[in-house]
Amino acid sequence: ELLDVAAFFGREIGLRLLSHVAGVEPADCVERLEPLHALGLLETSPDDPSTVRFTHDLVRESIFETMTQQLAVRLHLRVADALDHLHAGDEAVAERLAYHLWAAGPLADPARTAAALMRAGHRAASKLAYQAADRQLRLSAQLARTAGLMDLELSALTLLTIVVRRHNKYDSPILDLLDRAEYLARTLGRDAEAADFRFIRLMGAYTANEKDRRALASQLHQHGQSSTDPTVRAYGQTAWGLHKWDTGHIGESYRSFMAADSVGPDAAATPEHDTPLRRDGGVPGEGPGWRAVTTALHGDVATALTFVDTWDQPGDPYALTVWAYYTTMIASMAGDTAVVKQACDRWVEAGFGRLHTLADDYVQQYRCWARALTGDDPAAAAAEAEQLLTASLLDPPQWGLAYYYGLIAEMWLAAGKTDEAAASLERADQALRDCGQRYAEGHILLMRARLLQARGEPATAVRAAAEQALAWSVQREAHLFAERARRLLANLG
Repeated sequence: ELLDVAAFFGREIGLRLLSHVAGVEPADCVERLEPLHALGLLETSPDDPSTVRFTHDLVRESIFETMTQQLAVRLHLRVADALDHLHAGDEAVAERLAYHLWAAGPLADPARTAAALMRAGHRAASKLAYQAADRQLRLSAQLARTAGLMDLELSALTLLTIVVRRHNKYDSPILDLLDRAEYLARTLGRDAEAADFRFIRLMGAYTANEKDRRALASQLHQHGQSSTDPTVRAYGQTAWGLHKWDTGHIGESYRSFMAADSVGPDAAATPEHDTPLRRDGGVPGEGPGWRAVTTALHGDVATALTFVDTWDQPGDPYALTVWAYYTTMIASMAGDTAVVKQACDRWVEAGFGRLHTLADDYVQQYRCWARALTGDDPAAAAAEAEQLLTASLLDPPQWGLAYYYGLIAEMWLAAGKTDEAAASLERADQALRDCGQRYAEGHILLMRARLLQARGEPATAVRAAAEQALAWSVQREAHLFAERARRLLANLG
C-alpha cells in the first residue's frame, strides 16, 4: 500500500506526506519501508533524509500500471486531502492539488476541484506558463458549468480572459467562452463586468479577423453613446476607433481613441467600476496601444513612442513584451530601423520569445525587417519573415496580414529581388480584399511605387504611383505614410 501511494507522487515523496496518506504514524511508516529498501525498490534521498525515492522510474511506473482504476481514483482523493491538510494555502502545491482532485473525478466535490484548478491556473500564469494556465482554467470553467456553479464559472472565465489577453491567442472556442462570460455576468447582475467581456470579445474578433467584427464595433459604439457609465462610453469610442483604423480612416480613428482616453480614466477611480479585468488591463484594455499607433500614423511618431515608453517596466516580462510590440510596430511604419533594432535586441536579450505570445510572432517580423533594411542578408531575412508569417499569421488569418506582406515586399526590395517583392505585394492586395484592415494601404501603395523604381520603369510611372500613395494617405489623414511618399517624390527630382 505504501508503494501504491508513493507511485502517485513521482520519483520522490516526503515521508510525512506518505505516512499521512497511508494513515500510519511516521515511525511505523519508516519501519514498514525497511523491506522495500532491502529489496532495492526504494532509497533515501541523499539530499534529504525525510524523503524517499524510487531507485528507478521504471519501478514506479510498473507499480502504477498494475493498479486498478477504482483504487487509483480513491488514492487521488486521499493524496489531495493530505496536500490540503499539510500544505493549506501553499501556492507551491496548487498545481499538484488540482491534478489529484481532477483525477479523483466524482469522488471530489466539484466546487473544490474547480476552485483548485483556478488557483493552479493563476499560479501557472504568474510563472508565464500560459498554455498550462489556459488548460487548467478551461477545465475549471467546464467543471463549474457542469455543476451549475455560475459564480465559480464566471471567476474561472475571468482569469482565463486575463490569460488570453496576455497570451493574445484568440481562437473560436475562446470567443464562444467570452460570449458565455458576458451572459453569466449579466445574469448575475454584474453589468460592469459584462461590458468588459463584450469589449474583449470585440478585441478577439479583430485579432482573429472575424467577418462580423464591424457589426460588433457598431453595437458597442451605439451602446457607449447611450450609457452613463464612463467606461462603457470609453469602450464605445475605442470600438469605433478600432473600426475606423480597420477601414483605413486614420484621422477619424485617432480622434475616437483620443475621445476614449478623455472619458476612460475616471471610471477606474470609483469602486463600483473596479473590476478584475480593468485592474489587469486598464481602461479600456488595449485602447492605449491602439491610440499610440494611430497617433504615429496621424503623423506624431515622437509622441507615440514617448507614450509607449511609459509602459517600459524592466521587472515585468509581460509589460516589456507589450512595449517591444508597439515600439517595433510604430518604428517600422516610420521606416526607423534603428529604433526597431534596439527594441528587438533588448527583447531577444531578455529571452521573452519563450512566452510564446502572438506579440512575439509580430516582433520577429519587425526584427527580420530591420535586418533586411540594414543590409544584414536581406534575402535571408525576407525568406525567414515569409516562413514566420505562414506559420503563425496565415491560417487562420490574423490581424495586420496585409501590412506584414507589405513589410516583406520592402525586404525583398532591399535584397534586389523585384519578382519576389511583386509577389508579396499581390498577396498584400489579396489580404486587403479578403480581410480589410486598410490602415496599411498607404504603405502598400508606396511599396508599389518603389517596385516600379527598382524595375527601372519610366520616371513618370514611378511619380504617378507615388502621387497615388500620397493622395490616398492625405485623404485618410495617414500623415506618416504621406510624408514617406513626399520623400520619395522629392528623391525623384
